[in-house]
Order: sequence, then C-alpha cells, then structure tokens
Amino acid sequence: MIRKIIAALGVSSAAVLCLTMPASADTQAAPNCQWGSSYGTIVKTAPVTSTTGSRVGTIEICRDSSYNYWGFVIYTSPMTASQYAEVYLDRYRDGVWESQITCDSPGGNGTVMPGQTRCWTPKFTGLSSRWSFRASSFKYSSHTGDLLAWGQTAIAR
Repeated sequence: MIRKIIAALGVSSAAVLCLTMPASADTQAAPNCQWGSSYGTIVKTAPVTSTTGSRVGTIEICRDSSYNYWGFVIYTSPMTASQYAEVYLDRYRDGVWESQITCDSPGGNGTVMPGQTRCWTPKFTGLSSRWSFRASSFKYSSHTGDLLAWGQTAIAR
C-alpha cells in the first residue's frame, strides 16, 4: 500500500514539475526553417563547415504550404564581434540560373551579425515545377575579410 502511494506521489510530482517549470526561449524556438514568427518544412539541408573542417551550422532550403521557398541558416554559436554571415538563395528556371536573393534583400531579416545565430531570405515563389533552388551560407571575418566557414545545399525542387 505504501509503495503504491509513494509511486503515485512520484508520478504526480513529476507531472507538477513538468507543468511548473518554465521553458526557455531557446527551447521554444524551433531550430529549423524559421521565417519571421513561423516555421516551414525542410526541403534540403547541408552542413556549414569551418575552413578547419568542423561543423559550425546548417544551411537549409525551406518551403511553406503555399510552395514559397526561402534560405535559412542557423549557426551553433553566435557570431563574435568580428564575424558575420550571409545566406544566398539561387532560383533556377528549367535548370538555368535566374536570380539570387540574400538575407539582406527586402523581406529577409538581415545578415547574421555579432551575437546572432540565424538569418532567412525573403520568399521566392516555387509553385511551378519549372523552379528549383539552391541555398548557401558564408561566414566571414569582418576585420580581415577572410572566409571562415561555408556550406551549400544541392539544387532542389
């Protein structure tokens, strides 16, 4: 009888702890395919790798339910005071490169700056099967201009 009571108290205490513990902003924010305050579906993903060979982030091609596509990057650590990063989303029509947008293009959220880990481009329509996309990200030193890391997805529909 006492074991049943202790077991019941343990289960109910665990449930209360789960209900009362506040979630941090980091755990509430989805890690992939952000665009503003919403999230999309990953179409393609690739690692962003430093010039020394270690993985420092992820570059993604994302899609919403209306078949609008955008590029998104998330770095594992915030940019330092001397670093910045950008995402480029290339759009192809029938396999031929047509145009490119970046996080700095109107509708994007801007270059990944010191203290930040992510950025997204504006959305490109992709409703027609004639469109395909490729996303890439480059991280640079703002002092020297040196390339510190990069990654690129395969071309995807």
